[in-house]
Amino acid sequence: MLSIAICDDEKNICDYLEKRTRHCLAKYDMEARIGVFGDGADLLEYCRQNPASFDIIFLDIKMRTINGVDCAKGLRDEGVNSLIVFVTSSAEYVFSGYEAKAFRYILKTELENAFDHIFGECLGELKKQTTDFYTIQTPSLAKKIPLDEILYFESKLRLIKVHTKNEEISFYGKLDEIEKELDQKDFLRIHQSFLVNATKIKSLTKEETVLNSGAILPVSKSRANAVREAYLWSKR
Repeated sequence: MLSIAICDDEKNICDYLEKRTRHCLAKYDMEARIGVFGDGADLLEYCRQNPASFDIIFLDIKMRTINGVDCAKGLRDEGVNSLIVFVTSSAEYVFSGYEAKAFRYILKTELENAFDHIFGECLGELKKQTTDFYTIQTPSLAKKIPLDEILYFESKLRLIKVHTKNEEISFYGKLDEIEKELDQKDFLRIHQSFLVNATKIKSLTKEETVLNSGAILPVSKSRANAVREAYLWSKR
């Protein structure tokens, strides 16, 4: 489910944006949790506590306590990777806002004509990001890892360890669920405890898998033939 934030110090604009957002969600047959903030400082404080809370943030630039540009920069400083769309009455500050990696902006005078199109672009970008990243989101950890950097997942009981080029990240989860999530992404379940990025495999036998990194992992006897066939069909 998507999570969307709307932040504007004008209630009528917040109400309108929420209405249009729900209209677009219905058009795409999607559901979302929508959070409405009347102040940039409140949004920033919320995201400090919950940096992975929102997929999309519609953010006014001109607000009383903290302007949208400073709010957006603060969000980035806190590690918030949401798509930020500026909704503003003036394009005067938009270019400085792109320093905070804003995705798009909409003039309030163009909301009726432009909102649905921009919303669709946001969905397209989120789909692209989902394709290229594996997202870890737990109460204590929020992180996006490029799939190309992942060597393999290792499972010990309920603890999952992600081995990447540069680090190892641990969190609680189920390898079966990760395997389903990464279906069609060239990840092979070579063993009950290992899910491997096929593009990182140097060599493969019925007993073991050797990765380009030098890691050697076991192949289950019961999976050997299926793993070999899947590897031959993977995009290497």
